Amino acid sequence: MIAFSPVLLEPQPGQVAVRWLGQGGFAFRSPNGTTWVVDPYLSDFGRNGPARRLVAPPVDPSTVFCDAVLCTHAHSDHADPVSLSAIMKASPGARLFGRAASIAVAVEAGIPDPRLQHISVGDRSIPVRGLRQPSTDVAVDVVFADHSGDACGFVFSVGDGPRPFRLYVTGDTLHHPDLVSDATTGVDLLCVCINGRWGNMGAVEAATLARDLDARRVMPMHYGVMVDNDADPTTFLEALAKSGAIAEPKVLAIGESWLVSY
Repeated sequence: MIAFSPVLLEPQPGQVAVRWLGQGGFAFRSPNGTTWVVDPYLSDFGRNGPARRLVAPPVDPSTVFCDAVLCTHAHSDHADPVSLSAIMKASPGARLFGRAASIAVAVEAGIPDPRLQHISVGDRSIPVRGLRQPSTDVAVDVVFADHSGDACGFVFSVGDGPRPFRLYVTGDTLHHPDLVSDATTGVDLLCVCINGRWGNMGAVEAATLARDLDARRVMPMHYGVMVDNDADPTTFLEALAKSGAIAEPKVLAIGESWLVSY
């Protein structure tokens, strides 16, 4: 089993471990021990100089050991070359998944091509595993996002049983009708941006999306890290309560872990 340090909780059968890393970043672990990271922003890197963070990164990227890293798009708080380089060095068997612009960031960061996997919106049931894994209990659908560049979202199916756990990470995106699709509807957990600026939907739109997807649970993200790009999750909770959504909300502190049962 691949480790994640500091510790990511160990899920039992019928559970998925979730850890919010801040911004749009998450670490996940499946019941069979597959560990994958989405959009890790664990530095103060910025294209125009160091970013002003409200909180320090919850994890040193050089201590992250995982099977796979996936980037929704190439902005530096999602495809952070400092974090990607450190994680891939610490995890020599890991594979990095991304669209063309994110792959270009990885190449510039010195990650060799054999460890990179190009993906496209519309790809379905891609196995999420490291270079040395013979099998995995995690697969991903690459779905639409309305953001700059070649952004995308991810819907992960976790588990070997007849009913996998379905987990949707929107990445950065505006609210758009195409976010609702066969791939995204009825997910067990929706991780949705709420900051409402710089190409992202706000709290009310995020609550509406949770309703329209019939998501069972919803977790707000993309706030609390950047000085000039923050939001109050209470506003989202209030909007969710008024939206008619069936989703049960879960608000994590940055760095907090959670075991989700299904």
